[in-house]
Amino acid sequence: MKPALTLLTALLLTTFAPLAMSAGEQVPTFVAKQQAVQILAASAETPDRPYLAFPAILDLGAEVLVSFKHGRLHAGDADATLDWMRFDKASNRKLSQGTLAELKGEIMQMGEWVRFPNGDIANYVDAHKTGVRRSGLCVVRSEDGGRTFGPVQRLGLVDGVEYGYAFDAISRNGSTWMLVMTFANLPGGKLVYKYSSQPGSVDVIRSDDNGRTWRFVRSLTQELGGAPINESAFVAHGERFIVASRGYDSRQWLLRTDADFRVVARTNLRATHPFLQSIDRPRLFQRDGSFYLLGRNRVGQRATELALFEFNPETLAILRHILLDTAQDQSPGDSFYAQPFWHERDGQTRFHIITYKRGAGPGLDIVRLEFNWEEVRSTAHHGSGSEPERNEFNYQGRAPNQGRGHARCRRPSR
Repeated sequence: MKPALTLLTALLLTTFAPLAMSAGEQVPTFVAKQQAVQILAASAETPDRPYLAFPAILDLGAEVLVSFKHGRLHAGDADATLDWMRFDKASNRKLSQGTLAELKGEIMQMGEWVRFPNGDIANYVDAHKTGVRRSGLCVVRSEDGGRTFGPVQRLGLVDGVEYGYAFDAISRNGSTWMLVMTFANLPGGKLVYKYSSQPGSVDVIRSDDNGRTWRFVRSLTQELGGAPINESAFVAHGERFIVASRGYDSRQWLLRTDADFRVVARTNLRATHPFLQSIDRPRLFQRDGSFYLLGRNRVGQRATELALFEFNPETLAILRHILLDTAQDQSPGDSFYAQPFWHERDGQTRFHIITYKRGAGPGLDIVRLEFNWEEVRSTAHHGSGSEPERNEFNYQGRAPNQGRGHARCRRPSR
């Protein structure tokens, strides 16, 4: 049987199939059954700007806001815009799509949503001038619940430092914390690793006035003894926090901090879990009493997987490895920055992933993957059978329907 048919047969006949017991900590690995694949924005529709990538989402309840880069290349493509769409959960319809942020001669590389305690919504944009050099964090703000956004503005200096890249944000008890990164070419930044983008430290900043002003809280880089870290995420753990960070030095950190972001426990996941190579653009979340790490796991020079890891928040050990999708024979950067949301339908909790990957068009597509959440969260107690191949998960890039305001949703044939 051909590998693609082997995978499809395994996905249709089993809820989850354990691939193997991973080396090191003996963590079981499962393949998730995709219930639906939907192309939300297709490169085929804009062949002159076919690079649609790096989605970030904000779940508003009935709707989801999605921002993403719209340009020509992974990086260095002047005048690339940050586009956005509004997505309706109940109907799986794309309600609207347009440009969220653009600056002449600059690259709007990636945005990060923040919802403030007063209800305002902002998107903090990783802006570049040429190549991979940052030009300073930009922001657009909505004061009407995400219906409209104001002009692009610079965040400016925070205690003498200009930040270039925003990773994640948490709002609670009237305050907002944000993970941000400095760069040596920006004011206040100091080089921590010799690399073309001139990376500096990853810091925590805080706002007590809904993002109008910010102040420095702590440097996570310094908390790690100067370890060069890049893309990071955090999640609340009671009054404390858990942080995931990808290192330039191939270390993959999972940290537990106190309420003031002092590191009290840490582990390099690569040292104890060899199957986990590099979790690019990690995302952390808590759901139904469990903690999860989501991101792009590099499994080869030209092979990646979209992986979900359940972990123990006390020991920081990985408990389960759940394979959501794969990509092969392409640059690792051409897939799988991802974020989740949930929706109740037909008595089931549906688990949705917004991500990007190469389709049938000239570039990359923004896609939605759908799963049964109960099946995903209970994989440790379900499934056995043949070992599926890690191939392309039956994904084919198809252009969205024209003129009807929603994208095509394709379910696997039975």
